[in-house]
Amino acid sequence: MNLRRASLLAACALLASCSAVRMAYDNADTALRFMASSYLELDPAQAEDMRQRIVQFHDWHRRNEVPAYAAMMRSASDRAARGITTADVAWGLDNVRSRYRKFAAKAAEDASPVLVTLAPEQVAALERKFAENNEKFENEFLPADESKRRRAQAKRMLERFRDFAGELSVDQEARIELFVLAHERHVAQRFEDRRRWQREFVAAIRTHHHAQELGTSLAEIFTEPERRRTEAFMREDKAWADALAQLIVELDRSLSPKQRAHVVRRLSDYAEDFAALAGEKKGAA
Repeated sequence: MNLRRASLLAACALLASCSAVRMAYDNADTALRFMASSYLELDPAQAEDMRQRIVQFHDWHRRNEVPAYAAMMRSASDRAARGITTADVAWGLDNVRSRYRKFAAKAAEDASPVLVTLAPEQVAALERKFAENNEKFENEFLPADESKRRRAQAKRMLERFRDFAGELSVDQEARIELFVLAHERHVAQRFEDRRRWQREFVAAIRTHHHAQELGTSLAEIFTEPERRRTEAFMREDKAWADALAQLIVELDRSLSPKQRAHVVRRLSDYAEDFAALAGEKKGAA
């Protein structure tokens, strides 16, 4: 499941414990300001404007999105307890995709009054930051050396599964590695899609000089990604999603009682944590 995996949901799901999720979320506005400052070379007035908008965005997210995350994790835990089906995986991917698109679109719209004030040299700095991060990703996960590339991609996928299931058996690891090998090209395709939306993002900032127009244009980049994608890409992406669903179902059938309990507990803990975060906001209102 990178932005596609800067969604807070994705970030929180990779943390190691519930207390870590709460601490991270309570400090998310600080983290988002740090991310914004690392990508955008803002002057003091722009930085203060962005700070206020991030605080408001964080408040919106806690009130409107966090309860949905809690419900999604509760449902995922129930599904894992009874055994995962391909329909369950499709449900999970659809939910993550829709929540990410809503998150990214809202963030882009809220940031547009600041982004529309960027000077040409600031936009150029954003382009350079995108390029730097893309180079890091490419060096790590898409190096020219075939064996290094495959090891890096397999390691990343294995770590994701271990995070939820705990230690994996030799057979389970082998099945995951076969999936990674079969869909090695998909990583490169997703990477090119990422670079494409980044080019559209920068072009929109350079083209639109009114905040509302810019916000609408940026939001569409995330809510309607199919506009920039070819039929061939979408076929490949669907094939990857279908194969991932099959992989998860096969692994689910091979889970030991200890592994299944680990999965159910992890998802349930996330659900409780998100519910507590939403409750804390309601109590403070």
